[in-house]
Amino acid sequence: MLLFSGNYKNSLDEKNRLIVPVKFREVLSAEGVDKLYIVKGDSYLYVFPQPVFLKLYEDFGSWDFTEEANQNYVRLLFSDAFDVTPDKQGRIGLRKDLCDEVGIDREVVIIGVLNRLELWAPERWQEFREKSTLQGFSANLDSRSQK
Repeated sequence: MLLFSGNYKNSLDEKNRLIVPVKFREVLSAEGVDKLYIVKGDSYLYVFPQPVFLKLYEDFGSWDFTEEANQNYVRLLFSDAFDVTPDKQGRIGLRKDLCDEVGIDREVVIIGVLNRLELWAPERWQEFREKSTLQGFSANLDSRSQK
């Protein structure tokens, strides 16, 4: 099962490569996953293992594409997506333009979020943590568990 948790801080090398933490590589290896998809979010980069990305692709296939909002969401999500395969040292190459758009310069915070990873600029990750509390999210979780 692809289950990621925890967070790590790492640096990009001179070729804009990032070393995926060993803990996360072990999860990928245990599931036989060697291809990842990088997708730009609003403030960070998503890193989807191939099976998760393919499931997204299938799920979006059932959306009503007569709705402009659906079309725009899929356009934005998939238009910048690209695949990477970690090298023997566990490094993945990141596109400089996408890093620039989400504020990633040299340092990166890599977080595990259930079935995916997220790459954040340290400053943006800190801002998110400072303004977010679990209390605000727990009401949402409570309402979902009652359905």
